[in-house]
Amino acid sequence: MEKIYRTYAETQVEVLHTQIKCPNCGMEWLEEDVSTPGETYTLGCDEFDDGCGTEFEMYFDVD
Repeated sequence: MEKIYRTYAETQVEVLHTQIKCPNCGMEWLEEDVSTPGETYTLGCDEFDDGCGTEFEMYFDVD
């Protein structure tokens, strides 16, 4: 079997996912591209995936 070796320097980030937990019902999911420091995002808990269907705001900080 052939092997190839990659280093971290050879990689490139394409998409960041942030783990979200609804403050109303506790449902968790991954949200794409909500990772800009200092931004406030309006997110919705999807009722079709057994969520509560409410909207809430999430502030992204790099603490």
